[in-house]
Amino acid sequence: MDRTSADQFRSNMKEWMEAARSEPVKITRKSGEAFVLLNADVFEKMQLDLARLEGLTASLMDVAQGRVAPATEGSTAEVFARAKKRALAGRKSKKAVG
Repeated sequence: MDRTSADQFRSNMKEWMEAARSEPVKITRKSGEAFVLLNADVFEKMQLDLARLEGLTASLMDVAQGRVAPATEGSTAEVFARAKKRALAGRKSKKAVG
């Protein structure tokens, strides 16, 4: 990760933004407070990965605490039906916006 001061970042913002295309840039103020500049696509992927990991963690906690039941043919069909309904609802809302 590249590092720079807030003053250097302000002076050379264009160059630091170009650098952030390939790797994050840590920007530090004199007070010690720090920020990270990174490509928006990388940030969005990180947000999706985090959401997946949080979901996985919650699922594992359910298993560890015994809050699960064995899958049956009916319960599996119900899960797939709900997922299909959500996917189709998301597709409809994107068409309305776009």
